Amino acid sequence: MANSFSELGFRAADIILSFLVLIFTLRILLALCNASAYNPITQTIIKITRPIKSILFFIPNLGKFEISSFIVICLCHISSYYINGTKAGIDIILIYSLKSTIFSIFNALTIIFIILAISSWFVQSPVSNRNPVLDIIYQISNPILFFIRRFIPTTVGVIDFSVIIALIIIYFISSLVNIFIQSLLNILI
Repeated sequence: MANSFSELGFRAADIILSFLVLIFTLRILLALCNASAYNPITQTIIKITRPIKSILFFIPNLGKFEISSFIVICLCHISSYYINGTKAGIDIILIYSLKSTIFSIFNALTIIFIILAISSWFVQSPVSNRNPVLDIIYQISNPILFFIRRFIPTTVGVIDFSVIIALIIIYFISSLVNIFIQSLLNILI
């Protein structure tokens, strides 16, 4: 009985840490893309993250990139590794948490682009859209898609392949990061 209560506590802590990773990942993406502060979802994310972010007020941003939010995500991954009983050294856990943090951002971008692709079948105009979730998805994805469209011709007739190209680029960059981190781990081990 005591074992099931401790497992329940570990699962609850893991869910809370996963929620914090999601919220702070979205905060990083919203800051990078200059998302509208008037969107109710943006306001909610800022209100949820403000108490934790106020603790790390002394950490400056790197341009639009919030280093303090990145550190919070890393700390959540480190805590998650310890909760799950990982017996590795601190250097290995730090590298894995850095990898998990970077992949959290890539996974969030992948999900955003998939939602954007699916929503394009139903919503005809992003301007006439009144859904705050889709507004945030457009605000996060448009700078990336604009950058891709500037260098690569992405339309064939009425079909736009920029989302597919963005997903391929995310996959390629994540593969490069994975190779780099694996080679770093091979050096340490």
